[in-house]
Amino acid sequence: MDNGLHTVVVFDEDDKWFVLAEKVINGNKYSYLIRVNQSEDDFINEYRVVRSYFDGNDEYMDVVRGNELKIILPDLVPEARDLIEHPEKLRELLG
Repeated sequence: MDNGLHTVVVFDEDDKWFVLAEKVINGNKYSYLIRVNQSEDDFINEYRVVRSYFDGNDEYMDVVRGNELKIILPDLVPEARDLIEHPEKLRELLG
């Protein structure tokens, strides 16, 4: 789902994630995701960072872990810090 400002990424039927922040770092697109419930009206306390890559017009995402996560997270999270610290703002975004 894309409401014009923010996107919900669906990996499979029961696996939905709200894109909290996106940033291109060292030529790669990284996204900070927070899990949402099935009806997309509440958040689940689960987060992940993914790196996107493209094959033609299709976008794929790999979960970032380990040293890469330690390096990327400080640059990616400042964009989302306010929303993480104020979950009521997150709920407002879901509408």
